[in-house]
Amino acid sequence: MTFSIVARCKETGNFGAAVSSCFPAVGAYSPTIKPNIGIIASQGWVNPKLGPVGMTYLEKGKTANETLNTLLMKDPGRELRQLIVMDHFGNSAVYTGVENDDYKGHFVGDQYAVQGNLLTGEDVLTVMAETFEQTDGLLEERLLAALVAADKVGGDKRGKQAALVKVVAEDGFPYVDFRVDDDDEPVQLLAKMYETNRNVLIDRYYEWVEAVKTGVKFR
Repeated sequence: MTFSIVARCKETGNFGAAVSSCFPAVGAYSPTIKPNIGIIASQGWVNPKLGPVGMTYLEKGKTANETLNTLLMKDPGRELRQLIVMDHFGNSAVYTGVENDDYKGHFVGDQYAVQGNLLTGEDVLTVMAETFEQTDGLLEERLLAALVAADKVGGDKRGKQAALVKVVAEDGFPYVDFRVDDDDEPVQLLAKMYETNRNVLIDRYYEWVEAVKTGVKFR
């Protein structure tokens, strides 16, 4: 159904994720991201409760592995799930249930993780991971590059419909949150949306944050 990547920026501490799926409005269900806490990305036959519930475990100091194991233990549909849990330090724990359709799999890298099911092949995950590692720049740009690369080599074998890229800043202010809920080429449109709006929403982000904090009108 879906392929996704989650990551933590080593330089800023920001958390982010990018997802593409044949399922409409996938961004309404996943990921769950909380600044200074972590990320939970659920897919396959999504259980929307896993994100919020898992985040409470991370907030209480559980590790990524402890959180993942607790979630799976309490979920009778665990074999239908795919799940990434990333903690505050960027450590990831990943699970792919056996009832997900092929090609399915996951990979954990240095402060990032990728997962996918119903893919055209293993190369979707390989290319996504390699592109993220080899791309410089802002976290959202690396996530988008990885998503675009995976989409080009095949992606979801059923087709395309929705995509998102989301990055939450360490200071808790909203940062990047672009979604395409229903389009024939959602990843391409997502990349276009980012490029079109980067100057307003990204390049001037810290000016806006400072204006909000000080009560000065943003111009």
